[in-house]
Formats: sequence, structure tokens, C-alpha cells
Amino acid sequence: MASTFGDITRHGDTYTVEFERILATTVNDAWDAFTNPERLQRWMAPYIGEFGVGKEWQALYDDGSVFTRGVVSVCEAPHRLVTSWHAVEEQPTELTLRVEEHPDGARVVLRHESLQSMLYGAGWQTYLERLDDQLGAAGSSVVDASRDPVTDWDARYGQLEALWRARIEN
Repeated sequence: MASTFGDITRHGDTYTVEFERILATTVNDAWDAFTNPERLQRWMAPYIGEFGVGKEWQALYDDGSVFTRGVVSVCEAPHRLVTSWHAVEEQPTELTLRVEEHPDGARVVLRHESLQSMLYGAGWQTYLERLDDQLGAAGSSVVDASRDPVTDWDARYGQLEALWRARIEN
């Protein structure tokens, strides 16, 4: 049976999700996996733009249409990135990424605030599992030991959606 990792908190009508990954790689490599559009495409989606302060970026669906965009407000490479996240037909949110050294590699904390949907938890978990497959989850990282490598994003998201919904509704 599938299992979740990460935390979700309700704040009135919005949610915050936070994930910690311990990756079997260096801080610089983990940072590059999050800020290099070529590498982001391998585990998340095609991206265009830049991840520097004041720079704009866009994440694209496979057909080339934009599903979210943002503007970077903080970029302290290779340790901290703060950006707006404005998904199509949603209110803007804030995404914070922290990367630091860990005895097993690199510790990554992803925090996404002011979300209108609790299902971002299932989406981010699916993406981060794909990142685990790319970089290697360290032995000290919490993982879903029952899962196969994520080859079909929609199928994995579908497995996790009900579990994430149950976490906040119960």
C-alpha cells in the first residue's frame, strides 16, 4: 500500500506543505537539480526562464502551455531560494527551497505556502519521488518503501491523492 511523507497544515482556507528529502548527493548538485531548467525537466516539468533575484520563470505542460509561473525574490545559491508560484487559475503562493549539508549528502526542505488545494501534497510527493529516483534518496530519508520508481506521474499522483485528502480531512 502507498504511503505519504511530508507535512500538511491547514490555515483557514489555505494549506502549507513541507517536505524534507535527504539526497545522496552534494549540496551543489541538489541545488542544480532545482534551478537548472534542463535538470528540472528530468524530474518535474519543462521550465523556461531563470532562477535569479527578480528573474521570471515558467513551468510548462508537455504541450508547451504554461501551468505555473513565478518571480524569484531570494536566491542565495546554493542554499536558499524563495519564489512566487502562480498556477493558472489560482491565487499566487510562495515556495521556499533550502539546501544544506547533511552527513548522508544534502538535506532539502521544500515549503509551499498559501495553497488553495490540499492536493499539492500528492503532487509534490510525486515530483520529489522522481527527484529521489534521479539523485538517490539517502538511507536516512523517509521514503515509501512499497513504491516502484515513478515512471507515470498521473498514476502515482492517483495513488497518493486519496491518502493526502484523508490526512487533512480526518
